[in-house]
Amino acid sequence: MSILSVSEFNRLVAGSLERSFPSMQIRGEIAQMTRASSGHWYFTLRDAQASVRAVMFKGRTGQLDWQPKEGDQVEVRAVVGLYEPRGDFQIRVESMTRSGQGALYEAFLARRAKLERAGLMDASRKRSLPERIDCVGLVTSLGAAALRDVVATLTQQAPRIRIKLYPSLVQGQDAPAMLMEQLQRADGDPECDVLLLVRGGGSLEDLWAFNDEALAHAIVGCKHTVVAGVGHESDVSIADLVADIRAATPTAAAQLVAAKDLALRQQLGAFAASFQQLLSRRWQRAQQRLDLLAQSLRSPRETLKLQVLRWRALLARLNSARARRCHMAESTLSRLEAQLNALDPTAILQRGYAMVLDAHGAVVTDAAAARTDEALEVHLAKGHLEVRVHAVFPKPSTG
Repeated sequence: MSILSVSEFNRLVAGSLERSFPSMQIRGEIAQMTRASSGHWYFTLRDAQASVRAVMFKGRTGQLDWQPKEGDQVEVRAVVGLYEPRGDFQIRVESMTRSGQGALYEAFLARRAKLERAGLMDASRKRSLPERIDCVGLVTSLGAAALRDVVATLTQQAPRIRIKLYPSLVQGQDAPAMLMEQLQRADGDPECDVLLLVRGGGSLEDLWAFNDEALAHAIVGCKHTVVAGVGHESDVSIADLVADIRAATPTAAAQLVAAKDLALRQQLGAFAASFQQLLSRRWQRAQQRLDLLAQSLRSPRETLKLQVLRWRALLARLNSARARRCHMAESTLSRLEAQLNALDPTAILQRGYAMVLDAHGAVVTDAAAARTDEALEVHLAKGHLEVRVHAVFPKPSTG
């Protein structure tokens, strides 16, 4: 048997540990927490009888939307390892949740496995984006940053595309049913070409509405392509997994649609260039033919002049047709841009209008639907107001 150096021995032990133990869930209390300048976290995970050293590297710590501290009860997913320079046994933490969210994560895994067995996540049934997108059905919260991100991205990168908003709650007990209702409304809209289901980041509990089983079936049942952009890049929901296309963030979802529109515009540009080349070749051939006729028909001159006039007329018609087509394209783009601006909910609020929501987040359009002393929320161009109804003056019936 060969004699090993200490470093060789530690390397063999480290490899054996990593191969022998799969990633596992561990619950314990954080102690001796150290945050290094490198961004790595070093701490001890312990319970009443034992403890183990742990490290969470910068790439993993940046995925947390909360700051753990000593004394916190947590649940971690980790792999077993050995710090070779010192021979210290340790675990490498890949993810961390507050204790109590572990049960929620287990429920997520069970639901994911169930829907996966049912075929809802099969890649073979998923659809790509349509070749042409003129209108996007956007399902998200009215006051969410995700709405602003999507609108800003599409306005800058694909101003031709219209946006139709289907506002919904994105968190809480009533959110799954409302998300499903608005998604089905958007799917039934003949003007929509693709559906975007988006929400900003949050904890597993915050995003739980997007893990609803009924919502997952509603997404799969849509006749339009569904793009889901839920949470941050590290967040994964059931809605992401069953959607036709998963985007890392709401902005990324909008960028996918914008990229498709850019490809279409590039295709149209290539067609226009090809058409221009075709016209140029025809004009050159016409000139060559005219030269040949001029050489062979030295007289009578009037016949030659007439031929020249005919070719010039043809050129004028071709130029006129090209100009009309370009003018029509410009008019269409201007009209679509005006329609998009007219439908921008933010632009409407900027003109002095306001949007009134009841306690359930539903839009109030009829005074008769309000009650005296009812709490309402008024959204303005900048911020919102919480008001109470002093009196109700319903519009008299005209029937």
